[in-house]
Amino acid sequence: MRFLFPLVLLFTALGLSIYAYLGGLHSPTVALETTVAPVLLAGQPFAGKASEASFGELFRAAKTTQDARSLPAAQALANLYYNDPEAAHDSIRAFVGLRVADTLGRLPAGWRYRVVPAGRRTMHARMVGTSFLLAPGKLYSAAEQGLKDLKLTKQPPYLEQFGPGDSSELWLGAK
Repeated sequence: MRFLFPLVLLFTALGLSIYAYLGGLHSPTVALETTVAPVLLAGQPFAGKASEASFGELFRAAKTTQDARSLPAAQALANLYYNDPEAAHDSIRAFVGLRVADTLGRLPAGWRYRVVPAGRRTMHARMVGTSFLLAPGKLYSAAEQGLKDLKLTKQPPYLEQFGPGDSSELWLGAK
């Protein structure tokens, strides 16, 4: 019993160290913006439950494509969500892939282009130095709090981006 307390302290310190190493102590910056330029995405659509294995496969395919540099214009991993999974009871409509600069590259089989038009009013949350494992939760909570502070409501689609150097961004539509 006398070893239990030191073990709890050790595991707590280890957990906090890992959390800090992954960037969990960083806070996102949030601003209400209007998108200036359209965003071009290359990827694959998905409709179904977020817990389906095929949804995870889309993310792995996007990461593999990015690592293989088979799309030279690829800038970041990007996901476009057309609905709020919380409101739709875990049913999701999404587009998973990469943000690209142009349409000149040859797409992998089954991939398509999608454009997020300019001129959308969004709550833009950004973080640098935080792992993509922790970033979505922090970005969504900060963006939703920003909307709540301004007495606005969120409106799909939502755009997530995970770029080089552990930079993460979220555009949460606002109305």
